[in-house]
Amino acid sequence: MIEIHQLEQLICIADSGNISKAAEKLHISQPALSRSMQRLEDDLEVQIFDHYVNKVVLNENGGLVVKRAKEILSFVDSMISEVQDFNKRNQVISVASCTPAPIWDLDPLIKEIYPNINITSKILDKDELVDALKSKEYTMVVTPFEVNDKDIICVPYIEEDLCLSLPSTHHLANKEELSFHDMDGETMLLYSNIGFWYDMHIKDMPNTKFLFQDDRNTFIEVVKASSLPSFTSNLSIKREGVMKNRIIIPFSDDNAHVTFFVNILKEDKQRYQGLINKIENYYDY
Repeated sequence: MIEIHQLEQLICIADSGNISKAAEKLHISQPALSRSMQRLEDDLEVQIFDHYVNKVVLNENGGLVVKRAKEILSFVDSMISEVQDFNKRNQVISVASCTPAPIWDLDPLIKEIYPNINITSKILDKDELVDALKSKEYTMVVTPFEVNDKDIICVPYIEEDLCLSLPSTHHLANKEELSFHDMDGETMLLYSNIGFWYDMHIKDMPNTKFLFQDDRNTFIEVVKASSLPSFTSNLSIKREGVMKNRIIIPFSDDNAHVTFFVNILKEDKQRYQGLINKIENYYDY
């Protein structure tokens, strides 16, 4: 039976020009390579080398075998890659979102249904999410908008309402609600790793002086010790609670209220039907 390594050896001979140079590249002896090629000819029942006094060269039969061998090896490489990707998709659920908070609740939902599956997550630009899903870079993506695509299942999942967190002594602490315009020009603490919310804050509050913090735990400690306002949300409060001696005031702006959608490829519907059902019956904010 023809073996893959024989085809690799044959291609090396064709690329090298002769058996001697190919043997050097393959780190085997010339007699061993010659015997391997003889077995290949026996399996093919066709002579693929012409033998001369001082050299052995591929004939036209050999040229055809080399061509087909390259196609076979390309197919084998493709098969290996496809199988590895398939196995990875069955062993790992990769989630991409435009902001961290929706993943906080989605992660335990996935673990509840698929306890033996590993979960990875990443924050992407919201405009990259659909393409990342369709290219199968991620198992599912969380978008701040409904996706209308024939290849995608889009399920409403959870709402996030942006709020202001500020000390009880702050001059705005008696307000029932605030707008971004009200806060424009203030000095505020801002956790920077918040995905699309970050761009919105910079755009809607251009005159605000933001003091950035990249580490979440450090940000929380700074907020606790500070007299400056900061952002929070219903999802952050659910996870971390309300800090002592701080007042929570909702924002009135329409873009401070977002419904998130979980998106899965339709071809994966059967595999993740349990999760889809769970999401469709989950609405907790």
